[in-house]
Amino acid sequence: MAHLRFGIIGAGNVGVGTSRGDSFIRALANSEDAVVSAVYDIRPENAERAARSASAQSFAEFEPFLDCGLDAVVICSPIAFHAEQSAAALERNLHVLSEVPAVHSTEAARQLVSAATRSSAHYMLAENYCYLDEVELVRRLAQDGRFGEIYFAEGEYVHDCRDLWADDEGRPTWRGQGGNTIGPGVYCTHSLGPLLFILEDRVAHVCALANETSTVAEGRRGSFNFIMLMQTAGGRTLRVRVDTVSPRPHQAAYYSVQGTAGAYESWRGLGDKPKIWLSDEHEESHCFESAAWHPLMDYAEQYIPERLAVGDEARAGGHGTSEYWMLRDFIGAIKRDEPPPIDLHRGLDCTLPGISAVESASAGGQLVSVPDPRRM
Repeated sequence: MAHLRFGIIGAGNVGVGTSRGDSFIRALANSEDAVVSAVYDIRPENAERAARSASAQSFAEFEPFLDCGLDAVVICSPIAFHAEQSAAALERNLHVLSEVPAVHSTEAARQLVSAATRSSAHYMLAENYCYLDEVELVRRLAQDGRFGEIYFAEGEYVHDCRDLWADDEGRPTWRGQGGNTIGPGVYCTHSLGPLLFILEDRVAHVCALANETSTVAEGRRGSFNFIMLMQTAGGRTLRVRVDTVSPRPHQAAYYSVQGTAGAYESWRGLGDKPKIWLSDEHEESHCFESAAWHPLMDYAEQYIPERLAVGDEARAGGHGTSEYWMLRDFIGAIKRDEPPPIDLHRGLDCTLPGISAVESASAGGQLVSVPDPRRM
């Protein structure tokens, strides 16, 4: 197969956090199977800047961009446009890799499912935290049965993003339009997605509580510090915290897993490291003689040797090597004409609980059923 021709939707503003369009251009530049052919952004200067770096065409109009002869698109636009732009690409049978979350409403999810059903192209959610080395290592340990039956897991995305509320000209960004509430949904895919990826499960019910943003940002409206308690279709209990406002040291990728035969926790800071305890190998767990934690990465050579062997070029996209592995899976799925690992259903599985969580929090923590995208 010839190089897949990629188009980037949303070049991004330089200086406002990470310009995701630029990140994917860098990552795709190291692919032997893909080339960036076009860049679209509503601001022509941003499209032209990003396109120059890839020797690609630049577009400030969406329709001509989609019709310029592409095979696939990467959607890096603000969240409110993800579903609409994904559907438009799928209707042209263009493969879609969309930034998170997948949609901003349940109705948008239905429309996206409908478009994907009619399309011959593949959709993948670009939940790059699922591709962190630590997450993949825990996933393979779980698949190997080392934790026994997993019945509880938790994730946290705690990241002070107040500096990203406006661009360098003072214009509000998508992060600055309502505290931590992105449209009607919680930005929970980074914390929830890896848990579901490890467990191969989906959320059936959620209840949530939140704080008023004005607590830590005077004059700001909206909600922040969402605490989500969930029950999965497989009967597991999950807890997720999402907070992009609190002033504190970051921990945007905290996870823990508890099973009948083992446990795992991410690092917490101050020199802490990811750790694990396994009943088939380590000290027994007793009330007065507690078991001890052991370094998780001691198992990396056994379970993820290929992750340790990649060169520095695999880090071009950022987030460690996660972009490299994610793009490899997406391109591989296209070439083999098979669903990617985080297909539309799985992408919605880690997006829709965030939409239902806002409904729950608005009702004082009422338990809310989460729609199953397979039945939309």
